[in-house]
This record gives sequence, structure tokens and C-alpha cells, in this order.
Amino acid sequence: MSTNNPIIDVMQARHSVRRYDGQTEIKRSELERLLKTAFLAPTALNLQPIRALVVTSPELRQKLTTATGNTSQLTTASAVVLFVNDRENQDDTQPFQPGQKTPTQAHTDIGALDAGLVAMQFMLLAKDAGYDTNPMTGFDHLAFSQILNLDINRYQPLLLVSIGVAAQPGQPAKHKTLQQIVAFR
Repeated sequence: MSTNNPIIDVMQARHSVRRYDGQTEIKRSELERLLKTAFLAPTALNLQPIRALVVTSPELRQKLTTATGNTSQLTTASAVVLFVNDRENQDDTQPFQPGQKTPTQAHTDIGALDAGLVAMQFMLLAKDAGYDTNPMTGFDHLAFSQILNLDINRYQPLLLVSIGVAAQPGQPAKHKTLQQIVAFR
């Protein structure tokens, strides 16, 4: 479902949420729709190295809290999406399988930018569909890999996004003024 709001309204309405209602279940088909559209984001050289692992299992999300500082976002959200850089990025390889070769440093560095583009589109699409989100980078990437049984040579965890319905509305963050962050020449 989409609200069909102008994109600027969606962007201004999206705020990070720390606690979700814990009751809302988002259908897999809805998550797939949001992710399919989010993955239309541009990637460097159109390499498309980003993969998403959607975790809906309450038990698994509870285990993951040990690697995030026990944040309530993981346990109260409808799902969390882990965006990773697939350092191999083979078209014919199924996602989240063991690696076959050694990644290059350039591929690893570009992945963080690409993940941000995909994740931001996901968060905006989620807001337009009536859901709230919160991006998280402050988690133990190695512990996540171990808990989720990911090949650490192939997959580089980059960003975690919780999604659900907020228990309390997210609050706008204090942003720097345009004069503090933009210059014209």
C-alpha cells in the first residue's frame, strides 16, 4: 500500500523510531515489494553488490540483541533487514552461501555507499507504505555474522534497518543549517 504522498512529504515525515508496537506483522509479500523497489537504487558501475537478509523470527532477533547493545528496536520491530556487501557478487551464486574467491578492497569500499542508497530508498518506501524505520550501524558486525551463520569472507554487514509501526512517533533530529553544510562557488 502506498500513500501516494509527494516524495518531499515522505522525506520530511520519516524519523528514526526506537520502539515499535510489537504487534504489527508485515506480510512477506509487502516486504518483498518494498525491497524490490528499494533495490532499483543506483550502485557504483551498476555492480549491484548489496544483499538483504530479512529477519522476522522473534527468537533470532532476540539473539541478535546481544550484538547491538540490547536495543528494543530488534525485539519490538516487525522485522529487521541486514544490508550486506556481497564481496563476490556473482550473478549465478545464491545469496548467503559460502564464498568462492577473495574480494578486492575496491569492491569492499564501494559497498558501503551502495548499501546506503538501497537502505535509504527502503526507508522512504516503508514510510510511504505507513511503516516506520530506524537505521543502525552501531552493532557488532562479526557477532551478527556468527549468529546468522554468514561467510565472513564473502559478506560484509553494513547497515541494519528495523521496520514496523512506531509505539510513539519518531522525533525529528536536530539538523545543521544549510549554511553549515553547503557552499556554492
